[in-house]
Amino acid sequence: MIKYQLVCEKGHKFEGWFQNSDAFSEQCAAGILSCPICETVNVRRALMAPNLASPKTRKTKAPGEQPAEAAAVSPPLPVSVSGAGMPPEAMIKLRELVVEMRELQSKITRECRDVGSDFAEEARKIHYGEVEPEGIYGEVSETEREQLDEEGIEIMQMPWLPRDN
Repeated sequence: MIKYQLVCEKGHKFEGWFQNSDAFSEQCAAGILSCPICETVNVRRALMAPNLASPKTRKTKAPGEQPAEAAAVSPPLPVSVSGAGMPPEAMIKLRELVVEMRELQSKITRECRDVGSDFAEEARKIHYGEVEPEGIYGEVSETEREQLDEEGIEIMQMPWLPRDN
């Protein structure tokens, strides 16, 4: 597998994983490779620095050892897919879904209040009538989500795409 930094004619930057260089060329020629932001099929490889392993990155970690941030942060959803072996219809549908997710995410940030890590507390206040009902979004741990569910407080958990460049 090879990872390319890609850029569309409108300057949106994203990445894609491909089986090999020919797979990238074939997908471009077939028109199934497009920008996940604006959907243009005029995409090219961006200038990239080679990824060379330095002595620091060559060291193997002890079994089970992870960087501290890996335990606390979930990885964002991938926003580009190579499509190797994937039918063109599936790539088109995937592209449409990413666009829809970005639109929904924009609507949520525009119309709802970001309460950050106070989500569970704010959801309870709304549920028990302590404050005026409003749309909110934020972060909640798995334990807090389970507690809210046990209290009959309905919330919707959704994956959050990383910001586009």
